[in-house]
Amino acid sequence: MIKRHSKSSHANCTPATNGEYLVVFFGSEGLYCYDLDGELVWDKSFGKLKSTWFMNEKAEWEFSSSPIIHENVVIIQCDVFENSFLAAYDIATGKELWKTERLEYPGWCTPAVYDVDGKAQVVVNGYRHRGAYDFETGEEIWKMSGGGDIQVPTPIYNDDLVFFNSAHGRFSPILAVKKEAKGDITLAKGETSNEYVKWSWPRGGAYMNSMLLYEGNLYNFRWNGILNCINPETGEEIYKTKVGERVSFINSPIAADGKIYLVDENGMVYTIKSGITYELLNTNTLDDVFMTTPAISEETIYFRTMKHLIAISK
Repeated sequence: MIKRHSKSSHANCTPATNGEYLVVFFGSEGLYCYDLDGELVWDKSFGKLKSTWFMNEKAEWEFSSSPIIHENVVIIQCDVFENSFLAAYDIATGKELWKTERLEYPGWCTPAVYDVDGKAQVVVNGYRHRGAYDFETGEEIWKMSGGGDIQVPTPIYNDDLVFFNSAHGRFSPILAVKKEAKGDITLAKGETSNEYVKWSWPRGGAYMNSMLLYEGNLYNFRWNGILNCINPETGEEIYKTKVGERVSFINSPIAADGKIYLVDENGMVYTIKSGITYELLNTNTLDDVFMTTPAISEETIYFRTMKHLIAISK
């Protein structure tokens, strides 16, 4: 029997597509690949993936790390109560290309991929083992530990740096790591930077919300509506503000056309102007409970509420 949090479902993970195949992950129910006509191509079962609080095995919240696709390779991050791993599969056949064990507490992070000197690296958030792996082999390239002890946000990056945030337990850091990092780059007690960590905030990171890089600024957004606009190169705070009143946000910000979109749990959409000065442009309601991150494609924003899929375009 698979239990879940009341705000969770057995379909938490975002699908991924390369335009030819569609990959969906249902945690303990398996990883599935379909063609775009809806025909099953392959599937894989991993048994029960126990997504629990590491302090209490019975506190099951359900799996939510989404698959990603890079160069026709499917990558999944499975940080669970027992036997955590990172793995890569051929998208056409489902053949396992590599599988790397991870010594990690349960987490709900989605990986990302960036290039260093023409070679791809898979980067993952984590508490005991945040770091990067060789895309071709799964071999570890760098690692660091510490931060919030329940990991949810996805790493994001620009040309030079990869950014992490987290918040649970005693610590809630924001970290800017140089892409060329190697080895164990864990910050010593009292440090905010080292050879490969360009800058960090010891506190202020988000528990569930991934950060946003847009038009040269880094945005850190927390569940309580606190929004930080940060210089991504220096870590300097440009502004700090509070969005909404007596509401919570458990999704991540998105941006397009010079605007940033934030949505609270009650379905209120806050549109703010991108830039170094905070400006709320307007608010609109979706009239439904909202707990997912919107998606943007071809000048259309898609919102998945509890009851509906809503598309809004110009």
